[in-house]
Amino acid sequence: MRVLSSAVLVMVVMFAVASGASSAKAQTNTPWLGVGLQVVEAEDARKMGIEGGLKVTRVDDKSPAKEAGLEVGDIILSAGQSTITSIEAMRKELADKRPGDVLSLGVRRANGRNEPLIVVLGAQGAKDDRFGDDAKVRELRKKLSELDAERRRTAAELERRLEDLRSGKANPETAPQPPQPRVEEPANPKPAEPKVTEPERATLGVTLNASFLNLTPEESRALGIEGGIKASSVSAGGAAAEGGLKEGDVITRANGEAMTGTGHLRTMLSRMKAGDKLELEVLRGGKKVNLTLVLRPRA
Repeated sequence: MRVLSSAVLVMVVMFAVASGASSAKAQTNTPWLGVGLQVVEAEDARKMGIEGGLKVTRVDDKSPAKEAGLEVGDIILSAGQSTITSIEAMRKELADKRPGDVLSLGVRRANGRNEPLIVVLGAQGAKDDRFGDDAKVRELRKKLSELDAERRRTAAELERRLEDLRSGKANPETAPQPPQPRVEEPANPKPAEPKVTEPERATLGVTLNASFLNLTPEESRALGIEGGIKASSVSAGGAAAEGGLKEGDVITRANGEAMTGTGHLRTMLSRMKAGDKLELEVLRGGKKVNLTLVLRPRA
């Protein structure tokens, strides 16, 4: 990765304070991350299959970044709900942050894996914090990070449940009702009302001989797309394999429609028959690939 001297930002203090920043109050209110960052060039981003990001060039000892697990060589792809491709984007995300706030980061590790990290921002004046080694302080900071991580996992689970309900992949569940008091039936009860049942999900008459998973919000943001589904397995000799689909491919569009989830694909297949063609647009290694799959009858 080539070095752009003008693009390097030393984030020992996350955003420099204006004139007068030497005052104790300014240092107390200025969030501190404790890293050096460098903008990833467009050519390098294209090779890695990402939209862009900020590369970590240094991690200060005993800094919030160090405690969160950030390492030299990591690439920050997102902060909070924002995709990060420039110093200005990071500046906007942290504009309303204060020391002690929790910041969620989407990070591309050196091994190519995307991982979420939770950082509890420090204060500029805390670089020399004499209480930084206090066992109780470390315990409470760790607990705060774990609570926020649990909140994020719950939010992601809620989003997946809502998506399943919207796409028809799941049916609404009702909470169990409390027991009702017994009512004596009259001597001549009325005829029972006919039971009304909801229609079952459409049965598929075709198959792709492949399995798919919804992308997590973090994976979608890292790829710069909305929604999308990933091929988790592709059976040899099946319709998907013969059409060129590979395990790990991310389907972004099918027959011209943006793919929002596995339920969307199932609904689309329920309207098709054996012999029909399914035109796919997929992401493979950061590049778009167009495939044509011929549907087969379901055994």
